[in-house]
Amino acid sequence: MTRGRVLATDKVIRQATVYRQVCGFDAFARESTGQIVVRTGTIGAIVLPSALCQRVVAEMAWPGPVILDTSSRRPVATMMTRPPPSYLRSSSTYAALSAVEAVLMPDGDEVLLPSPRDPARRWLPFEPLDPYRPTAEVVVTAILACR
Repeated sequence: MTRGRVLATDKVIRQATVYRQVCGFDAFARESTGQIVVRTGTIGAIVLPSALCQRVVAEMAWPGPVILDTSSRRPVATMMTRPPPSYLRSSSTYAALSAVEAVLMPDGDEVLLPSPRDPARRWLPFEPLDPYRPTAEVVVTAILACR
């Protein structure tokens, strides 16, 4: 293993530790890929088109952590929330979110957090500095208001 790879892996592990200790994410590092992952369940996540997300972030007083993912042709954003209550998983909420191309991620899905080895993902507008996350209800309401 080269020294550069060891240093890059150390940065990934350090960043995952910051996410756990500072942000309250139950994050872990995949050393082989340099990905930092958190599973939904202890957190909630809503994926939506980045243009819509920017309107939602502007609408909300405290939007919480948002990840911009530019790895695909059409950039998306993931808004991190508190764990969503079960009633938000109803068919009417699903239909309303689907109409604006947004998805409330099911429990157990993986969210890729920005990592030193992943230039396609970054925090919007900046990295979280505490464990604050808005409720999923507030975020869904803001998404539907901005459609």
